[in-house]
Amino acid sequence: MSLALGEALEAMAGFPEIAPTDFVRRGLLVIAPHPDDESLGCGGLIAACRAAGLPVSILIVSDGAGSHPGSALFPPAILAALRQEEAIMAAAVLGVGASHVHFAGLPDRSVPMSGYEAERACERIAALAAAADVVAVTWRHDPHGDHKASFALARAAVGRVPGAGLWEYPIWGLTLPPKMALPGERPRGVRVHVADHLPAKRRAIAAHASQTTALIVDDPKGFRLTPEMLARFDTEWETFIECPL
Repeated sequence: MSLALGEALEAMAGFPEIAPTDFVRRGLLVIAPHPDDESLGCGGLIAACRAAGLPVSILIVSDGAGSHPGSALFPPAILAALRQEEAIMAAAVLGVGASHVHFAGLPDRSVPMSGYEAERACERIAALAAAADVVAVTWRHDPHGDHKASFALARAAVGRVPGAGLWEYPIWGLTLPPKMALPGERPRGVRVHVADHLPAKRRAIAAHASQTTALIVDDPKGFRLTPEMLARFDTEWETFIECPL
């Protein structure tokens, strides 16, 4: 069966609201397709878990080098290094040390769903997931190939780990046309209260300056998060959709 995106969004708005420590009880693993997705979709939850003394690991799947392909000042290798540095700074704002921020280094815009590199990423996700009861990854319907691939890798990996649950967080899925048909049942999930940690989330997002400011001046067509985009994530709750394994 299929349902319209509007129905899915309506269902998400009706998810039960819970506290972060009622959601994560043992540990959290956040899987982000690009450096910044972890802050946008899960920044409040990450900060809340760390404030409660819960372990958090972050895995960035792609190298992030594809956001400004026209820049001569920031060619791919330099941009990838910058985005890795930004991710580490953002994680520190949320209370996660650099040793718990991991980078799979897969190609931005071309994250594979199968093959040798994909299997290596699955193995890494599974190893990190062993210490978590909640693994969060981008929503399967997000309209970006890397987000879909990251979901596929996470689902394959978490299926190998007893005791870990997989949850999806929407990023660009929130921008889809409301009448777009989606396969599957109406989603089930939770909305996690993160109001106390919004200041830290905002600072973490701001740490991704290559994506939120005019830092890269020589690629006018490069990606940049607008104030309107950022407003979608500046809420007192974060949404997580349950993924049956």
